Amino acid sequence: MALLASCSALSKTFGSRTLFENISLGISEGERLGLIGPNGSGKSTLLKILSGRLEPDSGSVSLRRNTRVGYVPQETGFPPGQTVAEIIGQAIAGEHLDDLERAGRINLTLGRAGFTDGSVAADSLSGGWSRRLAIARELALHPEVLFLDEPTNHLDLEGILWLEKQLATAPFASVVVSHDRYFLDNVVNGMAEIDRIYPEGLFRVEGGYSQFLERKEEF
Repeated sequence: MALLASCSALSKTFGSRTLFENISLGISEGERLGLIGPNGSGKSTLLKILSGRLEPDSGSVSLRRNTRVGYVPQETGFPPGQTVAEIIGQAIAGEHLDDLERAGRINLTLGRAGFTDGSVAADSLSGGWSRRLAIARELALHPEVLFLDEPTNHLDLEGILWLEKQLATAPFASVVVSHDRYFLDNVVNGMAEIDRIYPEGLFRVEGGYSQFLERKEEF
């Protein structure tokens, strides 16, 4: 599979504390990578760097030309006074669509995410439905690689099953930071653990979380 995104020799420090250093990683088409690590190891920070939301102290990040990138942060929130349809509409404002195509994209996106009423106020949603809307907003952009930080937070079982289906059958690549091992086993086809105990700061294997545990034990 062709490479979509890669990073080389990334390092990041906050204050006097080094989160990670010399991290190198590649993401290919069709890859669904789970990213784990101890608390404070820099998982969320690495995700922000890979998605272009944060600059590393050193190292480089490369994306294939014109690659569409989506990013769902760990905490989501929406400004008051906007409907769920308007949130999706704003996300695709830069797309070259006529009015009919734009309305169709909005309705299709909301419908696939389980929303039946586009006029609902986005800031009135529960934590789980707010999470669905944040994910749907990125899906509306038809990303080629989607970065998600703890995406199952606040989701009920139905929401988790919905997300599993979205990712497991998606045409795009994804990188997921998650503490939910069952979710990872159902979604990913590769695992990486960021931890300074590893010689290169990262331990990566093909397969789900169960396969990762087997290989880690061998390591």
